Amino acid sequence: MDGISLLCLGILAIYLLLSYKKPAVAFSTVPIVTAFVVYVAAVTDTPDNLLVAFFLFMGTLVVVAATGWDRQSRQWFHWGAWYLLVGIAATLIMGVVLAGAHALDAGYVLVVVFIASVLVIFVSLINYGVTSRHTRAVNVFSVIGASMRQNLPLPMALDCAAAGDESGTGWILRGIKTWLVKGCSLADAVRRGYPQCPAGALAMLGAGERIGQLPAALAAIEADIKLRTVGPRRLRPIHPFYPVLVLLVVFFLTIGLITFILPRYQAILAEMVDSQLPPATRILLHVVDAFANGSCGILVLLLIALLVLSCSVYRAARRQQDRGSFFLWLGDSVMWWLPFVRGFVKRLALVQVLGLLRISLTAGCPVNEAIRGTLRLDVNRFFRKRLERWLRSVERGENIAESARRCGLGSALAWAFDGGVNASNTPAILEMLESHYRWSYMYRLNVTRFILWPTGIVLLGLMVGFVVYAVFSPAVAIINLMALNVYP
Repeated sequence: MDGISLLCLGILAIYLLLSYKKPAVAFSTVPIVTAFVVYVAAVTDTPDNLLVAFFLFMGTLVVVAATGWDRQSRQWFHWGAWYLLVGIAATLIMGVVLAGAHALDAGYVLVVVFIASVLVIFVSLINYGVTSRHTRAVNVFSVIGASMRQNLPLPMALDCAAAGDESGTGWILRGIKTWLVKGCSLADAVRRGYPQCPAGALAMLGAGERIGQLPAALAAIEADIKLRTVGPRRLRPIHPFYPVLVLLVVFFLTIGLITFILPRYQAILAEMVDSQLPPATRILLHVVDAFANGSCGILVLLLIALLVLSCSVYRAARRQQDRGSFFLWLGDSVMWWLPFVRGFVKRLALVQVLGLLRISLTAGCPVNEAIRGTLRLDVNRFFRKRLERWLRSVERGENIAESARRCGLGSALAWAFDGGVNASNTPAILEMLESHYRWSYMYRLNVTRFILWPTGIVLLGLMVGFVVYAVFSPAVAIINLMALNVYP
């Protein structure tokens, strides 16, 4: 065995151990290391190391997924490894089925119908997972809030609510109860027992616990989660997975038509009149060829994979409140500097800030301590910098309202703290502003959806129409040529 093979086997052994000890690091770096092993195998002409690369990638995924056997300790990398394994298994099964269909000489239409059916099932499962996650969050915080309002012993109440419920909500309630019994605070118990908890709810829960206002914080969390869950369902022109499904079906149909039908049309036209395919068809062929045989397809796939990975890590870092994460900084920067998205980010941050300021002032906290509590909320880092400047200005003794306006927090928030106008009504005004910004955020979101979705559907229709025209225009040209030959 040469040194290159020993090196690859050593990397395999190290990563199997690293997957058990540090699964997050192993899961994040295994694609790069696998690509390195493949590159080494290609350069040194050692095909045996390709098998090592396969075992390296699959073994790391299996070990990382196995380390998350306990539901209460599962993190984003456990779920990512599990989903990748399921996706690889589904791809292999689909490949076997397609190979069997090819061996049985099944028609192309049957294969397309099979692929479309698999895509429909896959999209339905994703939609079910997203919907169930929102519903689960509503159920969990409704149980906790109701137990707190009725002054029930929380561990016993959670245990009773989870009795007979073997679904995800039951597991979450039992996990939170377990950590409460071990002596954790409610925020820490929710973070440990409910790893998929929304980051904003977790931050608000921790802030309310620090100032002794858990019932009020839970009420604000319930209102926010219910609005985000129910609000978008009231106004939805089409299902969001519909364009994705149409694009995938059109893609597979186009690949099949270009592979099996258009070459025959091209041969017929060349034989009859020595003519080329119509311009639209040639454009479609160049586009598909660039994606299939050139570097464009690989680049697009890599960009999509990088985008999905970045979004996953961004959400995980936000749930864990890891403010030093590069992906969290990158995601906050992109969302803040996009002109259209920035308004949504500011309104969503104001909803959380106004709610916590109201709760803190009602509990009797000084203004500077109330502002200091908002710095722990799950808001955009650039909006948090404005809150930090406001806190420094208030602690220097400057006017609260004027400093809020000068720091870019909005005239509405400054008006709520204007001592000359609202000397004793600040909490009530903050509650009114919180409700206003919450409904304004949902209203603008729904209006944007009603503008963008029809525009996207029109563009989708134009794309499908171009593909149909490009595919059928050669047949029309052949028919016209034959008609001219028959009727001179």
